[in-house]
Amino acid sequence: MAPKCIIFDCDGTLVDSEYLTNSVIAQMAGELGVEMTAEEATTIFGGKTLDAVIYGMKERSGKELPSEWLPRLIKKVSDAYKKDLRPMEGIDRLLKSTSIPICVASNGQPKHVEGSLTVTNLINYFKGNIFTASEVGIPKPAPDLFLYAAEKMKFKPEECVVIEDSIAGVTAAVRANIKVYGLIKMCSAEELKKAGAIPFSSMTELPDLLGLK
Repeated sequence: MAPKCIIFDCDGTLVDSEYLTNSVIAQMAGELGVEMTAEEATTIFGGKTLDAVIYGMKERSGKELPSEWLPRLIKKVSDAYKKDLRPMEGIDRLLKSTSIPICVASNGQPKHVEGSLTVTNLINYFKGNIFTASEVGIPKPAPDLFLYAAEKMKFKPEECVVIEDSIAGVTAAVRANIKVYGLIKMCSAEELKKAGAIPFSSMTELPDLLGLK
């Protein structure tokens, strides 16, 4: 049975941002004496909040971060997005053809999420239905954000599906008792399946998977 509402994650699901973000994190980790590649940063921080990045860097460097480190990180990521951020392949066509209600539920900061969707020309598909962890006070993998998004969209959890790419996001959806589909990119099909998602490899597969055709 087709869902009545689709809840999309943003980073790595709607916009191809994970590698851009984590390239900057890896680069700036070097300033703290922490060596990591963009791939390693993606494995560690993919789908996580900025608070998780700060905590992780403190833990790995063994010291407090300089006060200007986070603002510079945010600025560098923002600049990278303006230059290189792209929508995920096939997402524009999917959103254009979807007639059921859709929304975004992201761990990202509100300005960051809206900026990403604006740069990639996806913002108008969501008509203000953009929800972030800052509104519920606790990020994924807690279920609160997805439950909040379903409630705001006026649907029961079992009437929704979640589209995710991270283990934290998949775990949140499972805990919220919402069926979840996991894009194979940041995580393998096996990792996504083990976390509780139905893996898929391209946005073009979703209409058939969701029974929207």
